[in-house]
Amino acid sequence: MDDYSPSPYLTFSIHLDGNQERHDASVCREGVYDKCVEVIKQARERGFRVTVNCTLFKGETPEEVAEFIDSSNALGVEGVTISPGYSYERAPRQDVFLKRKESKQLFRNIFKLGKGKKWRFNQSSLYLDFLAGNQTYQCTPSGNPTRNVFGWQKPCYLLVGEGYTDSFQSLMEETNWENWGNGKNPKCANCMVHSGYEATAVNDTFSNPLKALKVALLGPRTEGPMAPELPVLYDDSTQQKPILVTESQPGRSCSNNTNKQVA
Repeated sequence: MDDYSPSPYLTFSIHLDGNQERHDASVCREGVYDKCVEVIKQARERGFRVTVNCTLFKGETPEEVAEFIDSSNALGVEGVTISPGYSYERAPRQDVFLKRKESKQLFRNIFKLGKGKKWRFNQSSLYLDFLAGNQTYQCTPSGNPTRNVFGWQKPCYLLVGEGYTDSFQSLMEETNWENWGNGKNPKCANCMVHSGYEATAVNDTFSNPLKALKVALLGPRTEGPMAPELPVLYDDSTQQKPILVTESQPGRSCSNNTNKQVA
């Protein structure tokens, strides 16, 4: 932190998957949550912009998530980036991820507890409305491209086995984007991650600003029917289901408390 100066163009995004017990279990190491909180406090005291990035998994209750958001906002962060975890195919554990209907109901229950609290999120109002099951969106993987030491990753950072290209132009021109998305590809089933759906929500915001403004002012709807799902265009019965590739206790994300099992 000493190597940087506060700037409106620099943000520290701190990974925290919930409260102390939840986060330390997620990263398989005790004391990490406390270190992150101390870093957040120091960064804010020095005038840096700080956000928190949180992923939710099975077993989390609306009450504990609401408490976590309360505590994060109390630390003075600009906002919380929140998303349900995605069961990407190379995850060592597959039984810790939420299904789409579970995710939507969890977020509805969370947003109920947040009514009137003026929680700060680092996301668009319509993406939060999507998480609560009120929008039927398709993923826009090209809206948040990933570049790393291997190149530009196809089609998104969560699908690591689809290869890379050597330039942004080749990524955009050579990737068959129509083959990816909910209902189009079984690898995308149950994904509601902001990396793909935030771009869709932003496009919808520009197309329907009054709708976005209404959600921003009133919050996501937490009662009533949910928006319909997109049709499944493949034969789900013939798809190979993800399997566990590590032995560990049910409900835990670590094996022998040494290796991180969930990203």
